Amino acid sequence: MASFPSRAIRPLLLLASVVTIVAGERRLPLRRQTQQEPDRLLGNLVLGAASMIVVAAVEGPVVSRLARRAERNRSGLVQSLRLPKLARDLIAVLAMDYTIYVWHVLTHKVPLLWRLHLVHHIDLDLDSSTALRFHAVDMLVSVPWRAGQVVLLGVSERALGWWQTFFFLSVLFHHSNLRLPVGIEALLSRFLTTPRMHGTHHTATHSQTDSNWSSGFSLWDHLHGTFRRDPDRDAAEIGVPAYRDAAETKIVPSLRMPAGPQRDAWQPAVRHPRRTA
Repeated sequence: MASFPSRAIRPLLLLASVVTIVAGERRLPLRRQTQQEPDRLLGNLVLGAASMIVVAAVEGPVVSRLARRAERNRSGLVQSLRLPKLARDLIAVLAMDYTIYVWHVLTHKVPLLWRLHLVHHIDLDLDSSTALRFHAVDMLVSVPWRAGQVVLLGVSERALGWWQTFFFLSVLFHHSNLRLPVGIEALLSRFLTTPRMHGTHHTATHSQTDSNWSSGFSLWDHLHGTFRRDPDRDAAEIGVPAYRDAAETKIVPSLRMPAGPQRDAWQPAVRHPRRTA
């Protein structure tokens, strides 16, 4: 059975989704942007390009090879189920999404992982470009986890492709600054991670950041009691309290940040006033 979306269609689907979401967030913005767009956008794109090189050169080949082996040998939890292949693949997508929820929690709770993930969270605005803003080493460190997901769960290559497509589209969508009608967003957030929902996770308030960990299906936050719906996301301050200086979010400081001295992220920065230039 051919995978859907097929490898030929998938790039077109992704490109169309990117164009639609970027155009939508500019036409119907959810939050007022506080930073100068060209500088911030350039920084996010450069960091994103470095991360994507790691994904393409390391993660992609590794997990694809492991997925083919899991399917060929019928190894892993999902492959051991006596179910039709389609059912196994759908279960694998759910299992991948849940274990990414777990990984996301760990990136906030484990100090070494937080050093890397912090680069993503110090963005002072939140939009689709934030979806690309990850430190390249963050992507590299996640490869063993991703490999473990595929091996232990027994994810087939088709299921892996489905999940990768869904994950990319979801991350782009829920980081976007797209304003949806409140009622529609509330309905969607019962099942999927939405812009307002993930915006809560990116606020400069620790209790709110420690919620809404889901990256795809919002089911995991509902099950674990970590779902939080805040009515007013428009005026919420985005970022991390100890890193309010826009200069620190630029390319070189961001790349150096994991190796440098770490501040108490959730204490206000005294000597690092926020800038808009």
